[in-house]
Amino acid sequence: MKTAVQHVDVMEERINHYFKPHIRARYQIQIVNDKFDHSFNFFFLYKMGNENTRSIPIRVIKDYDWVYFEKIVRELHRRVSFTLRFTGFTGEIWQSNGKMIPRYM
Repeated sequence: MKTAVQHVDVMEERINHYFKPHIRARYQIQIVNDKFDHSFNFFFLYKMGNENTRSIPIRVIKDYDWVYFEKIVRELHRRVSFTLRFTGFTGEIWQSNGKMIPRYM
C-alpha cells in the first residue's frame, strides 16, 4: 500500500503536466466517491474562457479507507493551490473531527 505522500506525488506530477497558466482559465481538482466500485477518483478539471470544462483522470485510490483518504486529501490540499470539489460525499464526515465533508475546499 502506497503512502499518502506517494499518491499525491503522482497526482502532482500529472497536474503539472496538464496545467497551462492562462488568464481566463479556471482549474479545480474533483474528488469523486465511487460507492459502487468502493474507490476514490481524482480528476483535474480545467476550463479555458468559453470552452467546455475538460476532465482528466489523475488517480484512482482503490483502498476504500476513510482515514487513509483523509490523509491523501490533506496532503493534496497542502501541496496544490486549486479548489478541491467533492462529489458523492453527501452525508459523509471527516474521521478526524466529525465535521461534514464540504462540497468545496
